[in-house]
Amino acid sequence: MNIVSILITLAGIIAILALYVISKLSQQKQPKDKVIIIPKIHDDEGHLMSSVLGDFSAADGSTPPPIAKPKEKKLVKKPVEERQIVLFIATLSDTGLDGNKIPSVLEKHNLQFGDMDIYHYLMNTEQEKDASIFRIANGVKPWTLIPNELANRTTPGLSIIMQLPSPTNDYAAMELFISHAEGIAIDLDAQLKNAKQENFSDVDKEELLASVS
Repeated sequence: MNIVSILITLAGIIAILALYVISKLSQQKQPKDKVIIIPKIHDDEGHLMSSVLGDFSAADGSTPPPIAKPKEKKLVKKPVEERQIVLFIATLSDTGLDGNKIPSVLEKHNLQFGDMDIYHYLMNTEQEKDASIFRIANGVKPWTLIPNELANRTTPGLSIIMQLPSPTNDYAAMELFISHAEGIAIDLDAQLKNAKQENFSDVDKEELLASVS
């Protein structure tokens, strides 16, 4: 091999080495890819949800990505337990409630004399015509409130009774029951009492309404 061939071979090797070095240097100058950490998203109940970055990584930003709708919670109404609510209208005097006044006061509050010889608050419902929402009986035996037998007599009190579930909306029935009980007590100059024979309070009213809400 002559001197010219050797020089050509050396020049080729040097050129290849130069290209390799230049290639390495250019790679070091290029910015490294940014690592994007996709956050984990949880709903209100702590369940892992899909990430917006993960689901819509190719979006160009021209329109906002759709937002996952939260799961709808089904509201299940607690059934009203079968029970009887009783309030009492008690006399404020030793003479008792005036029997002559009782029928007119009860009729004023839309109660009608009927079954079992007592008074009923009647309402037409989807299931029944003239359904008894609540009823009022004498506070002493034989519990009856026959108008002509009440004349010129007295009684120590009346019992106001409502059966649950009601033939109509339980909450509306409870409101009627309480409001009429309070009104009747006022009109008879008497005191409304709870099931424990204690004065009926705002707390008693709230508890009764909450029990059917």
